Amino acid sequence: MYYGELVKLRALEMEDLDTILKYFNNLELRQYLATAWPMSRNAERQWLERASTMNPWKDGEFILAIEDKKTNEFLGTVSLFDISKQHQRAEFGIAIHNPDNLGKGYGTDTTKVMLWVAFHVLGLNTVFLLTLDSNKRAQRAYEKAGFKYAGTFRQGAYTLGEFHDFVIMDVTKEDFMDQFPPGSEIGQP
Repeated sequence: MYYGELVKLRALEMEDLDTILKYFNNLELRQYLATAWPMSRNAERQWLERASTMNPWKDGEFILAIEDKKTNEFLGTVSLFDISKQHQRAEFGIAIHNPDNLGKGYGTDTTKVMLWVAFHVLGLNTVFLLTLDSNKRAQRAYEKAGFKYAGTFRQGAYTLGEFHDFVIMDVTKEDFMDQFPPGSEIGQP
């Protein structure tokens, strides 16, 4: 497990399925994800089985559960995907499932911890993300965690009947280490 101030990141378990299904088909959340359509219980179970056994280097993806550090409440999932060993980079994704948990610092804390994992455990050099231009809350959280604006992917997303721009953000290991130097209480209990 990896720890932040508010969260701990742990392996996904099949026991997480009911909680994932409770919120994951919520349109408020799904509009910001790669697939805006609802997922069946069977499809989510298959995804969870695959996600819980992935090897970052073999499968190119690393997905963890987000838990509240004090209450052990399942909050969502965080991932590094399209991991490239050659280029030492990955794309970042996060989903805080219950809308009631938004705006409480969980996203920022989770992002910091996952970046710590990317740079200290996986040895990556760069992590980037794409987020809808309208997702200002996420952009603020990413900036607090070390990401910087890198560009715009114009009309790169089609969601809820409209095209939207993606904001591209990235962070290098050097930038992250400058903001959160060794000894920062990120990643460890």
